[in-house]
Amino acid sequence: MSRFARIIMWVLLWGALFVALAYFLPKTVEVERSADVKAPVKTVYAQIIDLHQWDHWSPWKRMGENVSVEYINHGVGLGGGYVWRNENKENSGAIIEIIEANPWSKVAVSLDFMQRGEALSTFSLAEKGAETKVTWTLTYDVGNNPFARWIGLLMKKSMGTDFDNGLVKLKALCQVIENEGAHVILLDTVDEMQYAGIRETVPFIEVSREMSVMYGEISKFLAQNEIEMAGMPFALYHLMDEENIDLECGIPIDANVEGNRTVKVATFPMTACACLDFYGDYSNLQEGHTAVQKWLETHGFNLASAPMEIYLTDPQQEPDPANWVTRICYPVEK
Repeated sequence: MSRFARIIMWVLLWGALFVALAYFLPKTVEVERSADVKAPVKTVYAQIIDLHQWDHWSPWKRMGENVSVEYINHGVGLGGGYVWRNENKENSGAIIEIIEANPWSKVAVSLDFMQRGEALSTFSLAEKGAETKVTWTLTYDVGNNPFARWIGLLMKKSMGTDFDNGLVKLKALCQVIENEGAHVILLDTVDEMQYAGIRETVPFIEVSREMSVMYGEISKFLAQNEIEMAGMPFALYHLMDEENIDLECGIPIDANVEGNRTVKVATFPMTACACLDFYGDYSNLQEGHTAVQKWLETHGFNLASAPMEIYLTDPQQEPDPANWVTRICYPVEK
């Protein structure tokens, strides 16, 4: 046998061995990393469920001058996603979509790397006192290609490093948000509720006084009908100009009763909203409204109906305005 023939035989033998051993390697690559974040679970969840925030921490953020991103369903919440493309390379990019969203506990994201396969990324959250434990898992099916299976061994190490770096950035981002008291805005649902309310057009400069009168009338109506509050008071801002506000004040109830000439009984429908829990005096609420309005613009949402304020704190029980919490909700068209 010639030397050349022996070389060819050994190449074929090693090639066959390479392929044979590949099929003993895992078809599925799984990477998992965890980190403790010094922030409430709500703050951490908000950075994961909103793909616009991924640019601040994720190793999969869009990079380069020739990369384009097109958001799907505004890029936030269940069904939100984006299509990432490299304009210089054909079939280079990814489609990312949120396929599971359990508030405060889990977010699952599907990853379609086009010709490079598909993967599933899961974020599990667990509150630990003042901290949140984040467990980030990725499962990637490398298929039956023997070369892909060998590459999978390298992927596990390299992607593990990416995950570690991403979690470090996520921790830093959440801690900055908490330290600076930055606003945390989430896409949420305001449940259907029956309420007793009053709607009037009032002068802008008289809003506080008029609201006090309106809630007084509603409370009187509830007392006369022996009805208890079924939730915290709220206000709807239907229309507003420089001088007047079309204002509706309401208190949730759970009773079959008719209204009178002053107080109406109506039903607020279940509504998807961009929501912010604002901490502080009512006189500073415009800061919260501005933050939500900017969020809507950034995410491409249109306002569907009147913005709402839900007053979660009773000032008679909590005298310090710094501890008052007002939920600001802007209904959106999904």
